Order: sequence, then C-alpha cells, then structure tokens
Amino acid sequence: MLKVQGLKPVNDKITTMSSKKRHYYYIEGKDPVNPSQLKYVSRDIECDDAFDGDLVMLAFPISLMKEISSVLSAFHLRDDADFFYSECREVVSVPEKHINEKGEGNVTFQSYFHKFPESVQYFFDDATVIIMLHPQQATDDKGNHDYNMIGYIHANHIDFKDTKGELHQGYYYNVLRLSERTVGGKPIYRRKRIFTTMFSILLDIVTFKDIHFVYASMGRENQAINDALKMNSARNGKLSETFPMLNNSHPSLFLGSSGAAKKLVDISEDKEKLHQYYLMINETRQTFVFNQLYSEEKFNKMVGRILKSSPTSRIYMIPDEKGNILSAGFFMNWGDYLHLKLQNPTGLLTIIDSLKITDKLLVPFLLVGPADNVKKLIRGAAYKYRKEHKVHITVLNGTPGDPYYDIKKGIIKDNYNYFVIYDRPEIYEAMKNNSKDAAGNIRLFIDMPML
Repeated sequence: MLKVQGLKPVNDKITTMSSKKRHYYYIEGKDPVNPSQLKYVSRDIECDDAFDGDLVMLAFPISLMKEISSVLSAFHLRDDADFFYSECREVVSVPEKHINEKGEGNVTFQSYFHKFPESVQYFFDDATVIIMLHPQQATDDKGNHDYNMIGYIHANHIDFKDTKGELHQGYYYNVLRLSERTVGGKPIYRRKRIFTTMFSILLDIVTFKDIHFVYASMGRENQAINDALKMNSARNGKLSETFPMLNNSHPSLFLGSSGAAKKLVDISEDKEKLHQYYLMINETRQTFVFNQLYSEEKFNKMVGRILKSSPTSRIYMIPDEKGNILSAGFFMNWGDYLHLKLQNPTGLLTIIDSLKITDKLLVPFLLVGPADNVKKLIRGAAYKYRKEHKVHITVLNGTPGDPYYDIKKGIIKDNYNYFVIYDRPEIYEAMKNNSKDAAGNIRLFIDMPML
C-alpha cells in the first residue's frame, strides 16, 4: 500500500463520491530513499457523514508543519503556508462548546494560540495532526486546488506502563475543532456528521499503528462528540468507558493570598529538589491509569520542554522546617501560549468576561503534599501570578479520588468527561483495579498540561 508523491493522489479525490467509502492519507514523513518526496499510505474508511462534496484528509507528524508547503503541493493543493496557517487559526479558534443541543451546560470558549504553528508545537511536540480539507474547483497557476479547512485534531502520542511494568503506546485526542464557515448565513459543514468521519480516521490510525489504548476529554454536554466516539468505537470493535472530571475556575483576586505567596520557593532549576519532587509525584501517581511519568527521565524531559517554551511557568514548593518539600506543584501559565475568550457568557461569567480577565490562565498540576499545605501553595501562586504576570484566573482540574478534589472546587465549574477507548480488557481492568483508592475510586492520570 506504500505510495510516494508523484502517483497523482489528487485524481482519487476530485471525483463524485456516491458512497460513504472515503479514504485519507497517512503520511509517515520524508521518503528515506528520496527525501524530496513524501512517504505515505492511502487508507480506506467507512463514513456516515452527510456531506456531499469531496474531501482531502491528511494525517501527518506535527514536525511537518514547518514544511507544510511541500505536503500540500504533493496533493495538488494550494501550497501557500501562510494561507494554511490562517485556515488552522480560524478553525482552531472555533468555540469549544460544552453545552448540549438544548443549550444546557456552563461554558463555551474560544482558544487563540499566539503563534501558529509554534505555540501548538510547544504543547504537542510529538502529535499526529489530522486535517480535513474541502478542495475547490478553482486552481492557481501551478494547477493546485484552493481549499477550505473543515476539521483539525491532534492525536498525541503517549506511553505508560501496566501493572506488570510492560510499556504500552497510546493516543490522547485533543484540539478537536470543526469549521463554522457559512454561505448565505447557513453553515455548510456543521450538522453533516463530520465528527463521525474524523473519528473514523482517528480509530483507523489506532488499527494501522497497532495502538490499544486511547483517551480524550470533552465537555460532558457536547453530545455530538460523545455520540461519535461511542459509535465509532463500537464499529471498530473497541470497548469504551467514560469518567467524570470537574474543571474549576477561580478568580485569582479571591483565591490568592499574599501571605502564602511569601512562602513560595522556586525549585524549577534545583536538580536536588526536582528529584525529591519527582519521588513524591511517583509515590502518589505511580498506580494511576495511564501514568506517563513512569521514569524520572520522562519527568525531566517534560519539565525542560515547558520551561523552555514558557518563561513564566515555574515549579514552586513550600518548605518544611528543615528546608525539604512540604508541598509542591507545577504552575503553568497558559497565557504564554494562548488566550481564551468566553462566548455568549451568562450569569457570573458575564461579569468575568466584561473584566477581560480570561486572557491568561494559571493551570497548577502535579500537586503533592498534605491538602492544607497544597491549598496554601495554590493560593500563594494565584496571588503571585496575578501580581507579577497579570494572570487573573486559576484553573484546577479534579476527579473523584483526587486527594485535593475538595480544595479545588470553585464557584465556576465545567463538567467534563474523560473517554477511554481500549481493546485489551484484561490489561485495562488490571490497571483500573490497581489504581483504586481506599474508597474504590478509579484514578486516571490527568495531569499532563493539554487542552
């Protein structure tokens, strides 16, 4: 099935599709024999979308974003990189709706990355990017077709160990967006079951790459995405399960404490303290399902990547009387990568939106230590980031079984679901049982800083 550029893949797509058999191209990267060409395969998928037009669907390593012109040219598409990035920005900034068809739910927001593709590559340096394009009949002087971008999603590569210490590969799906382009005031891509086709691609990649574990997070009320995941999981012979997660947003003006801020010690560059911090993380989370920080090397790589790309993200501790770590956490300033805008806010969110304080978010994760001291740590960081970096909202994610679940709760909350897809039930059930706390809560590793 291996193909290389030059075999006119575009001829396959500029045809009238009479069935819901579509195909996409999985691009491995540059052809090692001829680096000027791409190495890719064409994969057939079964689709349920109601879109009548032709689609060009590509999956490729995020590293090829820097060479997107050559990727587009290989498929006879407009090879203007700036235009492609503009289309990406427009689609990625489409509101993420955490409401259902009845309008029930709390939050709808838009994400604006400061730079594209640099900002997303900082976040997701090993992702596979899946894009869905609608080719137009118009061509440029090179014979390349213009296009509209319909959909964009990441399949982020993860690895973790099971209860026997065996290493497994997996994917984490995120940044799922669908175009809201309209013609004559009417949406041309929405309500076409496009989500189902995008998930058909994602799950076919799972089969193609021999992956057995996938998870994703989404607003609980976003029924279209939830239904598409369930339907495509069953169609592909996969099992699935959902877990609740609560996203709590705190205005830092009320959460912060100047007294607590004075107790903070920055250990971001302190190798000895980072080692102690990792041991505390591992003690707490080593049994969690999908724990991706199973080695100190993995931990140090993650720390280095974030500190390099985000100058204001830091690791803080509150020391005990001997100077050792009493409580600690990684405090990530999402404002270094993106800003968020609430869409059509209601109630208290209207006031928050009018103050324009959602541009920057502080996201604490990998928290360790006694709950009362972790609370002081969070309050100190909230004050510090508000005063020094004008970050006005602190976001705390929690699931049942989280030792800090109660102290994370806020007046502004958004209900999420974690959706797990798998086809190795024995391994998965063993990990779940091993993760349970004294109250029987199944604990998932949700600490990686991803949207």
